[in-house]
Amino acid sequence: MDSIKRSITDTIITRLNHEQVVALTGARQTGKTTLCEMQLPERLDLAFTYISFDDPDERLRFRRSAVQILENITTPLVVLDEVQKIPQLFDPLKLVVDRERKKHANERKRFVLTGSSQLLMMKNIRETLAGRVALCRMYPFSLFELTGGGAPPLLSRIWQEQALSPQDAGRLPLVSPGQLRSLRGVRDEHQRWGGYPPVWQRTGETERLNWLKDYRKTYLERDIADVGQVANIDTFALAQKLLCSRTANLFSISEVSRDLGVAVNTIKRYLELLTMSFQCVLLPPWHENISKRLVKSPKLFFPDVGLNRAIVGELSISRGAAYESWLCAELLKWKQLQPVEPELYFYRTAAGLEVDFLLASEHGILPIEAKSSERVTAADGRSVETFMAEHPDAAKVGLVAYPGDEVVELRRNVWGVPDWYLLGAL
Repeated sequence: MDSIKRSITDTIITRLNHEQVVALTGARQTGKTTLCEMQLPERLDLAFTYISFDDPDERLRFRRSAVQILENITTPLVVLDEVQKIPQLFDPLKLVVDRERKKHANERKRFVLTGSSQLLMMKNIRETLAGRVALCRMYPFSLFELTGGGAPPLLSRIWQEQALSPQDAGRLPLVSPGQLRSLRGVRDEHQRWGGYPPVWQRTGETERLNWLKDYRKTYLERDIADVGQVANIDTFALAQKLLCSRTANLFSISEVSRDLGVAVNTIKRYLELLTMSFQCVLLPPWHENISKRLVKSPKLFFPDVGLNRAIVGELSISRGAAYESWLCAELLKWKQLQPVEPELYFYRTAAGLEVDFLLASEHGILPIEAKSSERVTAADGRSVETFMAEHPDAAKVGLVAYPGDEVVELRRNVWGVPDWYLLGAL
């Protein structure tokens, strides 16, 4: 798994060319340390110093003389891992970074900070490094990474051109049966087990499921305990299970509060912990009136399908909800790699019109519907077509992503596209 190129590497390198500090956040075990110790220095061809604050001796050393230690480092790249464990680091780091700015650009040290608790890390960044740091997020493996990376996936071309070209539409018959089996096989595994790298280092179902269950246990006993805002871990674990079972559904805080039998403010705190530790995502609704986006109910997603199975079991999430959650995760991974990152929304009207996802920017709007069936029909593209008709200047093309084998025009400029072709490396 160390040999799998992480797509975020190019983004980090670009940011390091403009900023002295890059903060790389993300859940535990997504590969931040591997990237920073192996892939990033190799791509940059730079000597580096790696310091992990998981080591209590390092924390003690830095508490005593952080400025001196940082200034005595001679390598051009410095990786500081799990920095949320030592909040005392940030003031000395700010001082050192400001001193480095006075040097010639070629002589300045570059710092990469990593952390698996956004709640703790971002608080310190806002207070001390605001304006001095670029922010990146590390996700579990994407389908694109697992299928080989390389040229941008089809979704990138569609987004840039706001159209599906005839060449891309007619390309699938040229794919060899062997390549097709390989792409679909990786896709099936990814949709079943998610993208955490240690899962892909294991081959047996029992070993994979045991790792995911152990990961959840560690998250509850270590990450949540580190934050220290949960009085009863068992109640939090039950809330996590209840919320996960509602992935890909509208989030109603009062409903969850009633079902769990705890106060609304407690659910708010639990949800903040889950989102800030990268376990779930709240997807906002899209409205032409921006103020409405802020007050309407969001959609709740637990994006890693493998971890979801460990949390709630195989039969607790419908196939459609699991598929939509997987597609949400892939869109989140994809969008942060774009030159100008689009926003991701869902769309729902009082009249009942729904579109699962909207990618939106000044560049345009791309509506995407998720269908978990092996075949799609014209009926599956109806909501996308209606949205496009209502927003003809912004939405030029629409997609229905599904796990099939054919690119088919379902309605005018509404295309059914196999998910492995849309998001994988071909």
